[in-house]
Amino acid sequence: MRGRVKQNFFILSLVMKKCLALLFTACVAASATPITLAEAIEMAKQSNSQIKAEKAKVEMAESGQTEARSRFLPQLSLTASVTKINDPITIDLSSLQAPLSDIAGAAAYSKAYLSTYNAAYEKAYGEAYAGAVQQMVAAGMPQAMAEEQAKAALEGKAGDIWSAVVNNKAANDMAIQQAEKYGANASEEISKSKDFKMKVQDDVFFNARLTAIWPLFTGFKRTAAYNAAKDNVTARKAAFDMAQNSILMDVATKYFTLRLAEELTSMREVTKKNLEEHLARSKKLEEGGQISKAERLRAEVALAEAENALEDSYRDQSLARMALASLLHTDTSLTAVTPVLAPENNRSMEEYKQLALEKHPGLIQLRTERKRSQAAVDAAQGDYYPMIALFAYKELYTRDLTILEPEWAIGAKLQWDLFKGGETRSKVANAKALDRSLSSMEEQTMDNIKLLVEKRWREKEHAQSRLVSLQKTRELAEEAHRSQTLAYEAGLATGLDVVDAELALARLQVADLKAHYDAVLAWLGLLEASGEVANAGELMKNVKVAEPAEEPVAAAEQVSEPAEVPAATTEQAAEPAEVPAATTEKAAEPAEVPAATTEQAAEPAEMPASAQ
Repeated sequence: MRGRVKQNFFILSLVMKKCLALLFTACVAASATPITLAEAIEMAKQSNSQIKAEKAKVEMAESGQTEARSRFLPQLSLTASVTKINDPITIDLSSLQAPLSDIAGAAAYSKAYLSTYNAAYEKAYGEAYAGAVQQMVAAGMPQAMAEEQAKAALEGKAGDIWSAVVNNKAANDMAIQQAEKYGANASEEISKSKDFKMKVQDDVFFNARLTAIWPLFTGFKRTAAYNAAKDNVTARKAAFDMAQNSILMDVATKYFTLRLAEELTSMREVTKKNLEEHLARSKKLEEGGQISKAERLRAEVALAEAENALEDSYRDQSLARMALASLLHTDTSLTAVTPVLAPENNRSMEEYKQLALEKHPGLIQLRTERKRSQAAVDAAQGDYYPMIALFAYKELYTRDLTILEPEWAIGAKLQWDLFKGGETRSKVANAKALDRSLSSMEEQTMDNIKLLVEKRWREKEHAQSRLVSLQKTRELAEEAHRSQTLAYEAGLATGLDVVDAELALARLQVADLKAHYDAVLAWLGLLEASGEVANAGELMKNVKVAEPAEEPVAAAEQVSEPAEVPAATTEQAAEPAEVPAATTEKAAEPAEVPAATTEQAAEPAEMPASAQ
């Protein structure tokens, strides 16, 4: 007895926990902020971390283009340094001091000797000239004429005057005396001089230099580098578009997954309510003795399984909401309001193919990489040409300059690598091979994109054809449900028949939602192939926003006469086109009695893998 009480208490606690979880999930869904697909896409553009990272890469590439452009301009740099060396740098000419002293003494001796004779000659010439002028003036000749006559007379006697001076002993003694004196003084002065050791550089010195370099010709390398940088910007923008296209595709997929989960939840809430009403009717019929206890128990089992399915739907809806919020980088609880309905085709498959070949970001990036490879060929061929540059520099601090360093300089420089061991040829061959490889990849990518567009197109057509076939099947299932309900109340059908009809209708509703979901994903795939996922929100604005699912009016209130539905009809209604694996298994079970059939029929339909 005590064990039974514990067991009942445990079951009651589980039921309470489940009810609390369902209540909490319902409250979260009720307080969620509605968001359209266009708003979700715009929010992802602004807040998604990966999109921000790709945008930063575009900015990096633009900076690289600016850097490549700067190489066409001259470069101006300022350098300054302080240096300490082990010892000062000096020039020592002491070994030449003694020979130079002798040479200087001899030179001074000769100079003084000649100077003394010259002074004696000038003195003797002056005395002779003055005496001649005096004699001529005394003879009555005018002063001016006397001076001219005296000068003319002495010009012919200059040699005689010089010979008289040289042969004069007094003049000779004086010349020797002066020469020896000056020669000794000159030798002594050079011997004692300290100028034969010169300091060229101190052990600590400072220098500051302003340098300008302007490459005039680099073998077209600068042009190739700039073109490559410009193409790199285009490539990074294409990579950004491709990453954004992929992320927005993920956002749209998760958005419609959330919408699908919400519609499944609404549908299963209706199913649960219908089964609750069916259970209430079964209890009244059991009290009136019209049905057996087993019929009422089957209704209770079906309701319990519907509650489990609804709980799974709430969990899937919560997970889908969290996945979308994570992509949008927000903590706000969201609810999708854009319906799971694909817009009508306004383009043919060939138009989509042509658009994809023109705008697919991956193909644009590949074509840009080809341009960069061609620029790499030009850059490699630039090694065949010389490099010419102008240069100039100015020393800003001249105090510590050596005698060998100029204060400024200007000039031109040429460098031509005539032989580099075949390195240049290898670079050119490598760049051309890369270009050929990218060309082949471009052709293959174009074929793959065409195939992708055709695949998405056929998937959309298949989903739409399923929707057409499911429409009639759903009408049949609704009629079967109505008939079985009336027949059950009239005592002409069993509770199992009503449960089977209810679950068959639910499975068809799931299949219909899944077909719409597949059609929307195929349509988004076409947009992804043509690089237009960012426009999906605008294109979906023409689709009417879905209203919350309404509870269908009870069939018993509309029709008074039951309709007979053969078992084959029920089986046919339970077979929707292409639903998830678990749903297909349940739909394929016969409507007859075994317990295993009842357990399977009440299992919730699984969401598609992408919805999870």
